[in-house]
Amino acid sequence: MVTLADAKRIMEELFGATDYQNCLTMWRRTQRTQLPFLGELDAREKVVKRDYGIIDNTAWRADLTFAGGMASGSVPQTVEWFDLRCDEMEEDQNLKALLQDQRDMINHALNKSNFYSSMYSAYLELPFGQAPRGSFFIPTIGMVYENYPVGTYAYALDSYNEVAHFCVKKDMSLNKIISKFGIDSLPDNLQQKAKEKRSLNAQFKVYWLVTRNPDFDRAKLGAYNKEYLSLYWLDCSKENFVHMSGFDTCPITVMRFLAISNSDYGIGPAWFADSDVRIMYDMLRAAAGNMELFYNMPLQAPVGVDVDYRPGAVTTITNQGKVEALLNLPPVFDRVFEKAAEREQRINAAYCTNLFAMLQQEKYDEPHRTAYEWSLRQQEKMQQLTPVITRINNEVLGRDIKRVYSIFQENGVFNTPPEYDGLELDIEYISPLAKLQRMSGAQDYEAALAAVGAVAQLKPEVVGRLNDGVLIKQWIDSLGAKANILYTDEQYEEIMAEQQQAQQQQMMEQQAMQAAQQLPNITKAAENLQNMSQANGNSLDAIMQGLGREQR
Repeated sequence: MVTLADAKRIMEELFGATDYQNCLTMWRRTQRTQLPFLGELDAREKVVKRDYGIIDNTAWRADLTFAGGMASGSVPQTVEWFDLRCDEMEEDQNLKALLQDQRDMINHALNKSNFYSSMYSAYLELPFGQAPRGSFFIPTIGMVYENYPVGTYAYALDSYNEVAHFCVKKDMSLNKIISKFGIDSLPDNLQQKAKEKRSLNAQFKVYWLVTRNPDFDRAKLGAYNKEYLSLYWLDCSKENFVHMSGFDTCPITVMRFLAISNSDYGIGPAWFADSDVRIMYDMLRAAAGNMELFYNMPLQAPVGVDVDYRPGAVTTITNQGKVEALLNLPPVFDRVFEKAAEREQRINAAYCTNLFAMLQQEKYDEPHRTAYEWSLRQQEKMQQLTPVITRINNEVLGRDIKRVYSIFQENGVFNTPPEYDGLELDIEYISPLAKLQRMSGAQDYEAALAAVGAVAQLKPEVVGRLNDGVLIKQWIDSLGAKANILYTDEQYEEIMAEQQQAQQQQMMEQQAMQAAQQLPNITKAAENLQNMSQANGNSLDAIMQGLGREQR
């Protein structure tokens, strides 16, 4: 049994780990120089922008573009972005229809929840390196998702990149604690304050730990005999938890941009842009100083002379000396701004904005490109995100879908027939980003057809070497189109047989029609032949009769 002392020990180990402390330094710097509106890494008010002197918002604008592009490309709310599949569905139309219905029910549940807004918030925080999310099922509401800002969480992953321990600390008022857990769950001193209506708005540190249950037994039942334990306590708790429950599956998924070897945490675009952001900050500050000194240059003048700084004003000099510039400073701010603009492009590249800013593509591509060339360049750029998209699909989206599926299955929402129990389901991603990445394979088929077409002009028989059935199937699959737009082999053979029979019937009908059209001509020819025979016979009889008379 996990005690409060055990939970506190796990929490202290997570937040005190060397890996966490090393990342914390970078997270704080990222918040100060790039993303001032995100994270809870200090004691300042949440509504106060933590910029510490940011003079350019390039990184923040780039993060907005990155989050919007990732959300609309991987989990678009307006179109389908995943399918449920299994090997048996190709031969079982009833199973195929069942999986489509289950997918639609999961989509409906996600649309009714805050899933898509939580994904956008996670993508906003992903430049820190990782963005954890929690998914919960409330019978009266449905699925509910929660984001955890950087600075509030610490975690540890197992060898399968699944969450083994996850701890969150947050500030909550006594009023909220009572409404969430009930007054009886509080320590005695807080119960007394609550009953006396004292300190209801006082803030307390609340800790929440999700950890694997060391006493988990599949043969036992009960709310506390779950594979994962859910433990709440206050910083002033001494012996007992404020609340204790469990989950059958881990409710936490951790989205990572780039996984680091031997580390549970990741690195993201803000890590890559850090040097350029600081250099650009120094450049812009230097350019602003140079501009200020050039247009408001310090002057030197004889003692006792009042210098008139107004444009065109005249300062009268009575003593020796003159009013002149103290510094001979050339204007270099234009050049500095140009160099800073180069750093801005590097920051945007670190945040992958050139992959998503399709409407401003002319900034990144040379003009006068054809649509085909533009498509190839876009596919080439999207390949840069393939590792990221694949990791997010496997470690986040796939687990989110499977969690909703298992919750619905356990609560009888699907009502799956017994003959389909135990099927191995696969998730196929059909989002715009997934399709764009898969379309790179379509170029191979297009190039192969172009080569065959060129050779066919010299040797037409080469076309017969193509296996058109396999070509069409694999080409359609590489384009990301639905497989059901093609007939099955059996259906195609039936259609071809029907077409062949129809062609034969049509040929027979045409031959019969031609014969019917030629029948009058044949009949007339026969009559003419008969008439000619009769005429010839009469002439021959006359000749024979004439010869007979001559012989007599």
